[in-house]
Amino acid sequence: MGAKKKYSYDIEAQDIDFRRRVSLRSLTNMILMTAGRNATENGFGLLELQEKHYTWVLSRLVVDMERFPTEQDSFSVETWIEYVGIAFTTRNFRMRDGAGTVIGHAKSLWAVIDMHTRRSVPLDTIPTMQQFIVDESVPVDEPGRIANVEGAIANSFTVKYSEIDVNGHVNSLNYVQWLSDCFSLDFYREHYIRRFEINFLKEITYGDRGEVHRQMIAPDDYLFQVETKEKGTACRARIVFFPR
Repeated sequence: MGAKKKYSYDIEAQDIDFRRRVSLRSLTNMILMTAGRNATENGFGLLELQEKHYTWVLSRLVVDMERFPTEQDSFSVETWIEYVGIAFTTRNFRMRDGAGTVIGHAKSLWAVIDMHTRRSVPLDTIPTMQQFIVDESVPVDEPGRIANVEGAIANSFTVKYSEIDVNGHVNSLNYVQWLSDCFSLDFYREHYIRRFEINFLKEITYGDRGEVHRQMIAPDDYLFQVETKEKGTACRARIVFFPR
């Protein structure tokens, strides 16, 4: 148990892209695994909540990186809860390389929902969370609301079996994949991701069909909107790049 704890990860072949850098999907996966591991160790993980027919859902996430790890790096993620409100809790992250140098931060907003009604559950149903609050922020803006996107279609999808998680909806990492695939290999040869933000608005489930709209709002700064035929706007996101 620990209100603030660090978790180490090996960089595996499946974690890196063609540039031998950790992909955005893999980095997001390590961040979310860290959240899950820490919540479980502190007594309010996914399995504990599911005994009450509740589950965690990620509402918003913002990641800010000085650089992405490479295949030669060792990598660690430190996490803690900064705030617990009525409906949402804020969890922070600090990323370091093998030399202990801070290479990035992240901030996330989580809610608990009833698995039957799909409605939010007040967080005072998990009173033990209060004892794990750490009054320490990270140098990242709060994950705020992303405005409506007017861009052209850059990707499309139909939700399949492999994209559905234990909560019965599309896993968060598949959204990251859909967004990442809006750019070509040539673009990635010349750009590195600096900042990633995502707002989840509606659940997407098996068989849903949709499109990813992309809008450039400034050089190397893009907004995205995942629009489904069945449910309307499901999420909005932003990716800011470093030019090489």
